Amino acid sequence: MRFIDQVRIVVRAGRGGDGLVGWRREKFVPDGGPAGGDGGKGGDVVFVADDHLTTLLDLKFRQHFAAESGRPGGPNKMTGRSGNDLRIRVPVGTTVFFEALAGEPGERPPWLADDLDEELDQIGAIAWTDDGTDIPEPVRVQKSGPIRRAQAEKDRRETELEPGAQLGDLTFHGQELVVAHGGLGGRGNVHFRSSTNRAPDFAEPGITGDAYWLRLELKLLADVGIVGFPNVGKSTFIRAISRARPKVADYPFTTLVPQLGVVALAGERSLVVADVPGLIHGASEGRGLGLDFLRHLERTRVLLHLLSPDPTPGRDPMVDLKALEKELAQYGSMFEGRPRVVALNKVDTPEGQEAMGPLRKALRAQGIPLFPISARTGEGVPELLEALWRRVDMVRRGGVSGPTPASQS
Repeated sequence: MRFIDQVRIVVRAGRGGDGLVGWRREKFVPDGGPAGGDGGKGGDVVFVADDHLTTLLDLKFRQHFAAESGRPGGPNKMTGRSGNDLRIRVPVGTTVFFEALAGEPGERPPWLADDLDEELDQIGAIAWTDDGTDIPEPVRVQKSGPIRRAQAEKDRRETELEPGAQLGDLTFHGQELVVAHGGLGGRGNVHFRSSTNRAPDFAEPGITGDAYWLRLELKLLADVGIVGFPNVGKSTFIRAISRARPKVADYPFTTLVPQLGVVALAGERSLVVADVPGLIHGASEGRGLGLDFLRHLERTRVLLHLLSPDPTPGRDPMVDLKALEKELAQYGSMFEGRPRVVALNKVDTPEGQEAMGPLRKALRAQGIPLFPISARTGEGVPELLEALWRRVDMVRRGGVSGPTPASQS
């Protein structure tokens, strides 16, 4: 399955049904008076978080979603049926952003159009007779009442929304988010009877529902996020501790998509670990795959800095650690205060043994413990997992209230 973590879609809530101009028709009841029913409410567009989904692939190839419109009012004061809500399943960890107002179906997306013509829908002037034919005269709509308040609320929502505004964040299974509200149905002519107008021949049209272009971003939910440069053994490590099976090989950049693995510990404990594609210098500025996947680390509780010896001239594990921290700091402040653990991989090799001493000494001077491991042989992995668990458990219990350096044990 392809991993898709960003999509743009257009959602359209259902239009409210039109009110009916109808008359009471009963035997022996002359001049029965108005009896047109109200239109039904349009359906909402609702996102529902589902932990069985892991990608936005289903929304990638179907970009237009429309809820059902309400039915027109019926005779004898019968209210039209409301439109069904459209419920769209999305993975847990999905964030919804507003892009632009959507106009008529078939328009060019705003990120492709040279200029976006954002025209707001206005209440139309439509009246209906009891036989369904249009009345050419404009409809007189009340200056107050539910239909006006609903239209004013819709206009307010559209006015306050700005491109890039976050509409919601779906962080747990079953959470729902209404992203587009259906239009209110118009009132039938029965509501407009008065002492001065006993036979109103007009009704209200329904209001159009919200129509938006949205951007959806998926950010993985994990306890531990593995951070490292390419070819330090992140994929090998997650394969060793879980059933995740990312591709591994003897060349860099083999991981192209994030991977999630569940680690089972003694005592019915578990950790969810995320392996994101390796960072390179300048990742926070968009080089490599940095910007595409750095956001997947935003929700992790603990960061694991995975280092390894590298024969490339100028490469050093301590230099790599400082470079990783610099990239995270430049990407944003959301990583401040997050517990971090430093591990040196490939200690089963001569290069690893040679690098372990100087690196441990340099980190000890800063009060940072080092966990030497070998993802290939399993050496040191249990101790590292227990250290990760302690920090994750501390965060889960609310033990982190401020900046927490990587040196905390």
